[in-house]
Amino acid sequence: YQRRVHGYTMLFAGYYVFDTANSQKNRFRMQQRGTYVPRRAFPQLPYGTLENPQYITTPTGSTLLVSGWYGVARKMHYTADLTMALSWGLITGFGSFIPYFYFFFFLTVLVHRTLRDQDRCSKKYGAAWEEYCRRVPYIFIPYVI
Repeated sequence: YQRRVHGYTMLFAGYYVFDTANSQKNRFRMQQRGTYVPRRAFPQLPYGTLENPQYITTPTGSTLLVSGWYGVARKMHYTADLTMALSWGLITGFGSFIPYFYFFFFLTVLVHRTLRDQDRCSKKYGAAWEEYCRRVPYIFIPYVI
């Protein structure tokens, strides 16, 4: 029983971070373009919109968000996604590897994607990327990695 409670707690916490991180990113982009319109429809989770977000402007004119979840870790939405994937396995128990296959497959995909992104962004943004990495030093889990 406790395992399921912990698993569902992980699932809901992961979903909250996943949803609000993506909302922050998307609404930040809309704010930058001047197209953001607040919605009061369901579901609108708290912390989905950043007030006065901080960002770094790159030489190409792009912006790198350093507020909200993206100020905590560069790939916080990946961490949340992996948390949800792991919770699905934990909810089912340890009788089989099958419920955990998705987590390990997804972990491999996201680590590979992150390595490609790091290389691509370093080349694209140069010194602005170095500043971004200095300001947001963690990739997945704050104070760990």
